[in-house]
Amino acid sequence: MLFTLTALLLPRQPLELERRWAAWMHDIEGSLLTHVALVFNFLGRGIGRALVLATIGFVLVVLRRWWALLAFALTEAVTPLLSSTVKALTDRPRPSGSLVRAAGSSFPSGHAAFAGATCAALVLLFTTPGPRRRLWWTLAAVGIGAMAWSRTYLQVHWLLDVVGGSLLGAGVALVAFAGAQLLRPPRPRRHES
Repeated sequence: MLFTLTALLLPRQPLELERRWAAWMHDIEGSLLTHVALVFNFLGRGIGRALVLATIGFVLVVLRRWWALLAFALTEAVTPLLSSTVKALTDRPRPSGSLVRAAGSSFPSGHAAFAGATCAALVLLFTTPGPRRRLWWTLAAVGIGAMAWSRTYLQVHWLLDVVGGSLLGAGVALVAFAGAQLLRPPRPRRHES
C-alpha cells in the first residue's frame, strides 16, 4: 500500500529533500565509505546476489522446509519482476555522477527491493513470534537501511527510489509468506498417551 502510494505520487524530478540528500552523500565521500557501499553493490546484483539466494535456499532444502522455500522463492522471483515493471512505467531519471554503472529507470531501487525482500524473509524464515523477534526486525531494518544508503551514496538512486524499493521488497515478502501460511495444509496433531 505504501509502495503503491509512493509510486503514484512520485514526481519525475527529484524533490528538494532528495537533492539535499544527494549533495550530502557527495560531501561525505571517502575511501572507507565507498568500499562499504561497493560491498552492498556486490551483494545486491549478479554473483553476490546469487550467492545470497543460493545459501538461503540451500539451508531451507537441508532443513526440508518446503513451504518456506516456496514462499522464499516466490518472494525473490516476484520482487524483481515488480521492480522492473514499475521502473519501465515511471521512467524516472537517475542522479548524475554515479560511482557505479546502473541501467534503467531510477524508481524503484532494485537493490533496495532485494534487501527489503531478503531481510524480511530472513526474519520470517528463521525466527519465531515473540518479544525477541523485535530485535531481528530491527536488525533487518538496519540491513535494509544500509543497502538503501549505499545506493544513494553511490549516486545511482534518489532517496525516494530507495524508500520505494525497500517498501516493495518487504511488502512482497510479507504477502508471500502470509499466502504460504494460509495455503499450507494443517499439521497433524500428535496424540499424547
